[in-house]
Formats: sequence, C-alpha cells, structure tokens
Amino acid sequence: MEREHHLSDRRKELKRRTMRRQTSLYRRMARVALIVLALFFVINIIKPKKDFSDSENRMLAKRPELTWESLKSGKFMSEFESYVSDQFFLRNQWISLKFYEDKLLGKRESNGVYLGKKGYLMEGLSAPDWKNVKKNTAAIQKFAQKNKDIPVYMALVPNAAHVLKNRMPANAPVRDQMKDMKEVQNLIGSGVHHIDVAEVMKKHADEDIYYKTDHHWTSLGARYAFDKIAKDMKIQNVESEYKEYVVTERFQGTLASKSGYHGSKDAVSVYEPKNLETDYIVMYTEEGKKATSIFNSEALKEKDKYTVFFGGNHARVDISTTQKERKNLLLFKDSYANCMVQFLLPYYQNIVMIDPRYFYDSVDSIITSYGITDVLFLYNVDTFLGDNSIADVLAEEKNEKVQKSDDSNKKQEKKEEQ
Repeated sequence: MEREHHLSDRRKELKRRTMRRQTSLYRRMARVALIVLALFFVINIIKPKKDFSDSENRMLAKRPELTWESLKSGKFMSEFESYVSDQFFLRNQWISLKFYEDKLLGKRESNGVYLGKKGYLMEGLSAPDWKNVKKNTAAIQKFAQKNKDIPVYMALVPNAAHVLKNRMPANAPVRDQMKDMKEVQNLIGSGVHHIDVAEVMKKHADEDIYYKTDHHWTSLGARYAFDKIAKDMKIQNVESEYKEYVVTERFQGTLASKSGYHGSKDAVSVYEPKNLETDYIVMYTEEGKKATSIFNSEALKEKDKYTVFFGGNHARVDISTTQKERKNLLLFKDSYANCMVQFLLPYYQNIVMIDPRYFYDSVDSIITSYGITDVLFLYNVDTFLGDNSIADVLAEEKNEKVQKSDDSNKKQEKKEEQ
C-alpha cells in the first residue's frame, strides 16, 4: 500500500515537472514569436517603401490617408490592408513559399494564376466591366462615323487561358471570350472593320504563341496575327520571310512573380523581314526623346524583359520611316501591340501609337497633322473589357477644346513672330 502511494506521488511529481517544462517551452516560443513579430514590425516601418513592383509590373498600394469618413466607411482598413500586403518585408519570397505549400496540397491556383500543363502559367479571366465597355464602344462608333473617309479597324487578341484552355487545370473556370468579342462587335456596329485574330491564334495553339510565365503573347503569336491584320487592312506586298533573333532565354514574367512559381523560363525573340529594309526614327513625345530602334536592349537587364519593345508603355510614340507610300497609321493600343509594331514598320510612312491610359491630348490634331489614312484599335481582350479610358480620349468636347487651344497657341506664335 505504502509502495503504491509512493509510486503515485512520483507520477504526480513527474507530471508536474513535465507541465513546468512544457509551460517554460511555450513561454520561450511565445517570446521568440513576439520578438520575430516585433522585428518584422520594425523592419516594415523603417524599410523604404516602393511605388512600383518590377516583378509584377504594377504600381503598389500607397499608405492611405486616415480620415473620419474613410474610417467610418471601412475604406481606410481595406486600403491599409492592401498597403501592408504590397509593402510587406520579403513579400515575393512569402508568395513563393505559399505557392509551393499549396502545390504540395494539390492546389493548382495561386493568387489568381493557374499552373497549367507543360509549365504554363495562365491568369484567370476577369468579368467585363460592361458599363465602361458600352461607353468605349459608343465612343469608337462615333469616332468612326466622324472620320468616314478613314477606315477604322479593331483587332482584339484573346488571352492564353482562352486559346490554350486545354492546358488549364481540370475544372478551372475559363470565360468564353468569343462571346465577349461578339458582344463588343455588336455594340460597335458595322462602321468599324473587325479583324478576327482569335481563329488564327487557335490554329497555332500548339506553338509558342504565348509566354509561359507572362500574360503577353510572343512575337511569334503577333506575327501570325499580323498576317491576318495585313490581309484585312489591305496592306500590299507583305513580306513572308523573317529573320528571328532570340534576345534572351531567361525571361520570367508577371505571372511567375504573381504566383510565386519560377519553374519555367521563356525566350524573347525579335523579327526582321528578310527582303525589306526600313530606316526609321522613334520619337517618345511625352519624354522628348528620340531613338533609332523600337528595341530597348537595356530592358534585357531588367526583370520585365518584355519591355525590350519600346522600353514599356508610353502615352504617345511617333515613328517616322523611309517608306515612300504615303500611308499613315493611328494605333490605339495596350501593351500587346508593342511587339506587333515590328511587323507594321515597313508599310507605313508614319505610325502614331496612343495608349489611352496615359494620353490626354487631342486625337483630331494628330489625324489632321499626319494625314492619317488608317486607324487600328489593337487590344488584348481582357484589357479592353476592363478599360475606362478610351471614351475620354475620343471625347469630341475634349478634342475640340484641345484643338482650339492649339490653334490659339499657333496664332499667338505668329503674332510674336510678326
């Protein structure tokens, strides 16, 4: 009996010791966790804040202003959450860690990006902003009616998730962009010539027409689309043979950064027609800079190597060539068009590129001063369906005001000269 009582006391003592050790361990772990959290908190406060993410090719959230109204509406907390997420210490590394954790658990999606077959990363397609789409299509329709003597064309390029949907993970949602494009065509009407490049892309779906790690099409994809665009726009004597130059094989684009997956790499190529030689000057109007090539080799040292074309997006770019035929193109575009221009160069005396997201001047004055003979709207479908700037750029009232201002400035300059 005494022995059993002794054993019971011993067990209780062992249990108390174990509990004390566990409590001590938990306290140490809590202290370490608090120290780590405090360290991260301090680092996040003192580290320089970034305005732009090179890896994701987008502007990062800025610290929101605290007001009573923003706090009451919940806007401040929502924007502050985005700010903390964008500016968090080692953010890209945490994204990669999360991706590989999800992959081990069998997930094929990370941060809106799907890991498809053959190493393809494809972004989920967003729902259209039909309110702005209707405003934009109405403005384009009105623009075409106003400029009846100038043929207006539109080419919408579908995303990889639509064209290469057989490479998407099983059961991944894929929006039918063909229906969206038909709806856009119906909204604009017959005054604009619609160029169907979607079927062309589908015919070449087994080739490298989209980057694996980026949301853009490749130069090869743009080349196939150009053949269709040139035919529909009645461009004469189109070159059929090209020299291809691979300028890098180490491109990892925005989808790699957004998802955290870095298992694939892309090659970036530029093309040159074999039997046509065209000299040209590129004028970056807003920046006041000139160049003798549309290719920016310095971009190959940067994260986003797709910016080898023009160094990225600009409000307006004017290209003057040695082409003798007096044809002048006004190109409304997003970033998809940047690698298409290499194929358009030999066929126009002047090409004026406008990115409506950044452009605030008069379109009418460009049409008049350059004697524009063709207008092309060239957009990625997803970009076009989410755009909120085209209608503003084409607004007649704004163009008339800018035109009057230009005329007034010219009159003033003449008076000063006299």
